[in-house]
Amino acid sequence: MRYVFIFLAILSFGVGNLLFAVPNNIMNGGATGLSLMTYYIFNTNIGFNLFLFNLPLFILAFIFYRSLFYKSVVSMIALALVVGSLQDFLIPFGIHNIWIGSIVGGFWMGLSVGVLAKCNASVGGGSLLGKMINQRYGYSLSKSIFYSDSVVYPLSLFVIGGRETLFSLILTASSAFGVYVISVLPQKFTKEKHQAFIEDNV
Repeated sequence: MRYVFIFLAILSFGVGNLLFAVPNNIMNGGATGLSLMTYYIFNTNIGFNLFLFNLPLFILAFIFYRSLFYKSVVSMIALALVVGSLQDFLIPFGIHNIWIGSIVGGFWMGLSVGVLAKCNASVGGGSLLGKMINQRYGYSLSKSIFYSDSVVYPLSLFVIGGRETLFSLILTASSAFGVYVISVLPQKFTKEKHQAFIEDNV
């Protein structure tokens, strides 16, 4: 069942990028953002870009976070294949509204990243780096991913422009909120079930 959730989260993340981010010329942070910027400039295959930009992070994970590497490398390759193969089919049907693209799309993709994190997997980029920071220093996962993703935005000012960069930051913030929702809701449900059990047996 874990692998089913991972695959669905990968598919959801890839579709979210192609339907919400790309049609509005905005982007995620991290390696995914670099991949989209490369696509905007050179019209290259986004999936191939994802693979190239993620390689350094996965080499780092292989050296210092071997378990996370093994649990994430397949997810990254799967995402690259999903995005690369669906790119030409989905982009023409994308949502051409930058508010919806940044807020709804960001939250959509954040939920996907949160599910992957719960499964101790990652699609690479800021989510992988955020997971490593989370494990190493104990910072919250949502904040770690947000800060990791945000480092590419100064560069995006020169590639996609100030307005699109602003909405890309909104997308990243919405994505971080989606990660937070996934990380918190199961804990709340667990507490509620535990409390209900106590009340029923008092």
